[in-house]
Amino acid sequence: MMQPLLPQRPIGLGDQVADELRRQIVTQVRPNGSLLLEEKLATDFQVSRGPVREAIRTLTQEGLVASGKRSATVIGLTAADIDELFSLRASLELLALREAVVQHSDDLNASLDAVIVDMKAAVAAVDAAAFTLADLHFHGAFYAASQHRRLSDVWAQYRPTIELLLLVANVGHADLEPALHSHLVLAQLIREKELDAACDELEKHLDHSRARVRREYAGG
Repeated sequence: MMQPLLPQRPIGLGDQVADELRRQIVTQVRPNGSLLLEEKLATDFQVSRGPVREAIRTLTQEGLVASGKRSATVIGLTAADIDELFSLRASLELLALREAVVQHSDDLNASLDAVIVDMKAAVAAVDAAAFTLADLHFHGAFYAASQHRRLSDVWAQYRPTIELLLLVANVGHADLEPALHSHLVLAQLIREKELDAACDELEKHLDHSRARVRREYAGG
């Protein structure tokens, strides 16, 4: 079983509420403009208002809701938001990749080899959810091997939203082979320490992912 590539902190009630609300917002179960009322959410999730407030603060920081005194409004994600998320991701990931290859290439290669096994299994099983998780473990390996704590912290803040966007985009896609091939090419360049070529490939890879998410999620 794939082990987490970054240390995991205990998940509190506020995190659990935030995870579920984030899922509902990104998958548009809660459409833009929906009100999030503290009292109702506390009843729905069978928690006190404290975890609900914590969850709303988290989602406000992520740009998914606009918060008021005792309620919040769902903002959701537009095509422009997706562009922002992926441009931020590209900046973070290119830095993480460079740090990882220069400082800890052996650790990075070992992690990528392990993840590729999971990716191939997901492709064989036509399991989009498993492939998406392996995809994020692949890219998460850059942050882990970089050993750059603050860089990893920023990625951790936005990873849950990006994961949900990728899941939405991957649902119903039976042909995962092109995505696997792209990761194999990138992994080979990293293994050969062709850093500039690997960074160019990563930029193209992430831009393709951005365009696909925009098309599937935001229709543009």
